[in-house]
Amino acid sequence: MARNAEFYKGVKKRKTYYFVPVAVVVAIIALLIVLFYSMQKYAVITKDDVKVVLPFLGGSGTDTAVGSVEEEAVYEHTSVEISFDSPDYSSITPIARTDVKPMRAIYVPHENLTMDKLEEYAARLQTGNALLLEMKPRSGNLMWYSHSTAAMSYGLSIENETTRSIQRYVDMLKEKNVYLVAQISCCVDERYPSFSTLVALKTSSGMNYYDNTGMWLDPYSQNVRTYVVELARELYDIGFDEVVLADLIHPVPPEGREVEFMYNAEMSTSPSPEGGISGFAISVAEQLRDRERGKVLSIYSYTPFSLVKVDAATGQNTPLFFKLFDRVYYPTDRGTYIYNLQDVTRSITEEVAASRFVPVVQNYLPDNPDKISWVLIDVDED
Repeated sequence: MARNAEFYKGVKKRKTYYFVPVAVVVAIIALLIVLFYSMQKYAVITKDDVKVVLPFLGGSGTDTAVGSVEEEAVYEHTSVEISFDSPDYSSITPIARTDVKPMRAIYVPHENLTMDKLEEYAARLQTGNALLLEMKPRSGNLMWYSHSTAAMSYGLSIENETTRSIQRYVDMLKEKNVYLVAQISCCVDERYPSFSTLVALKTSSGMNYYDNTGMWLDPYSQNVRTYVVELARELYDIGFDEVVLADLIHPVPPEGREVEFMYNAEMSTSPSPEGGISGFAISVAEQLRDRERGKVLSIYSYTPFSLVKVDAATGQNTPLFFKLFDRVYYPTDRGTYIYNLQDVTRSITEEVAASRFVPVVQNYLPDNPDKISWVLIDVDED
């Protein structure tokens, strides 16, 4: 007979240790993840394999390689030079007007801008039909009161009898049906660089460049280009039919004087006379494309070489100018004009050149003066 126990013994629970291997596995996985992301910065990837180079192990002899490679690739050291091609302006789209009529003008220097003198010039217009007024000479003095940004900022406009009366003079000449051209000097200016060194063309010593022509402005300066555009627009508003840009040319140091020029603009290409002058011409012509209907924009060309192609010394490029400007003026004489015309007709036809190519002559007109454009300058022959 079984004995009755007054107390029952408790049932012992079996101990389970399965959580230990699970914890170990999780820890290993976490460690691998940490190592994977932390070791990426030590990975060295080549075209043949991927290896991990540990800096604290010296980076040699203990590299851990992923993949296999039979031999390590060896690369030769090479020197790299970055070169920029010179700008190519041959593909510039023409924007110049080709329907301009012949313009036959007498040149009026700035010192003769008075009512009496202008009436005398107008009375002399027999074969001619226009007057060319020097509105901004190389001195930088403006013959009208300008509200352009630079003029207002640096006091470049001076109020005097001429600047107060120029609108009245223009109105008087327009009543006589005189075609009016305003000439402004672009890169030669005594006043502007005297007030702002940021627009001056400088030498390597940091001094403003100056020669017998005058003080020179930097053709790369955006401030100078904007100044010319604003002046041209004001002259159109005053009543001028045409604006001609003079002295848009890079200076050439006299023989025996070596000059290294410094420019104010930051450029990705090496600066050059061509880059400065052509860039200036393109910028101004493009900004003035919106000028009033019938208004004309012209430019001076100065060297025989530039009539055919770019003149590397001065930066002038007459074939490019004919694409951008309605007329091109050229200082010459009655005997040389026919040869200049032959050079020009490589870019435009002789028929078009009759109105768009303008010889600027002293005292004596070329042949057939009633069929071509010209500018006559009075010069004392004594």
